[in-house]
This record gives sequence, C-alpha cells and structure tokens, in this order.
Amino acid sequence: RRKSILDSIRSQEKLTPELEKAINDADTKTLLEDLYLPYKPKRRTKAQIAREAGLEPLADAILNDRSLIPEHIAACYIDIDKGVPDTAAALDGARQIIMERISEDAELLAELRERVWQKGLIHATVITGKEQAAEKFKDYFDYQEAINKIPSHRALALFRGRNEDLLSLTLKPGGEDKELGILILMIVQNRQMPGWQKRPALPGKSSFSLVLIWT
Repeated sequence: RRKSILDSIRSQEKLTPELEKAINDADTKTLLEDLYLPYKPKRRTKAQIAREAGLEPLADAILNDRSLIPEHIAACYIDIDKGVPDTAAALDGARQIIMERISEDAELLAELRERVWQKGLIHATVITGKEQAAEKFKDYFDYQEAINKIPSHRALALFRGRNEDLLSLTLKPGGEDKELGILILMIVQNRQMPGWQKRPALPGKSSFSLVLIWT
C-alpha cells in the first residue's frame, strides 16, 4: 500500500522529499491513509467547485490576514456567471475550501481522533415516526455514553439500529464550551492560521463550528 501511495502522488508530480519521508516513516495504516488523503483521487467536491469558481484566493486571504473582514473582501469575488451571486455564496465557497484543507490535515486528524476517544460521546435517538418499528431498540431512543467506555455489545446494537434506519447516531466532541474553544485556538495557532485567532467564540457553538465562525 505504501508503494502504491508513493507512486500515485509521484504521478501527480506532488511528491516532495518531506512528504516521501513522512510516508515512509508512517507506522500505522491510519497515518498512512491520512497522509495520502489530500492526494487521493476524489469525486467533484463542493470545495473543488468553489476552486473552479475562483474562490481559492479568498480562502487563502481569510486564513492568512489577521486584519481581514471576510464579508468585505468576499464582495470582490461575486460573479454570477461562475455561480457566485452574492457575498454569502463567496464565503460559503471559501469555507468549503478551508473545511477540506482541515479534513485532510493528517496531524490534525490524529489530534482530533485522540481527543474524541478521550472525551467524545455517542448520542443515539430514535428516528421520528419509527418508534413502533424500533421497539427492540427502545433503550436507545435517547441514549448517550462516552465512546471509550461503551461495551462492544452495546456499540453493535447502536450500529445495528442505525443500519436498519431506526436510530440516528451523533458523535459529540464532549467537554465544556470553554475547553473546546481553547482546543480550537491551539489548533489554529499551531497551524499558523492567524486570521482565525480574533474571531470570537459564540456560546453554544460546537468546537467544529468555532473554527468557521467568520461565516
């Protein structure tokens, strides 16, 4: 698998010495796949559509300029012919690009996985209108438990309920809002995203919403 990943990235002419070393040094399959993620052939995403509409410079500006007011600069990217009719559409496109970059950051993915494992919660609810059909899962109609404490038989029951389209499962990061805000600020600062540091956290927002607060 390591060789096929290296060959794939090399064929795209994107294999740097640093990336090659990181791939060769990867000691788990998960890390290997995380490193490959930005270069893995993918379907046409919302982020790709936004790039095609010329919104990548807007995303770069939002990430790199700490004094920027996103709504102001977004007005410069309005182009009806490219499917960007207003500033809201421009900002949404830039957000899609930034979200994709975050989701393809191997180091960040490892940090978030560890945090979710340590403090994350799984929340199950019955799908509205299916209470009768889901009677055998009645113990999980509104159920929440720490991910690292849930026994295997209970996890299997939850997944079975989801697979039968009777239960809805939500993964929650866990922790207090203040703690989550601090975590996100650390992630932002460690990744040299100064433009996000001055965006205030909104009460009640999840940690993943906090990093996108400029919208």
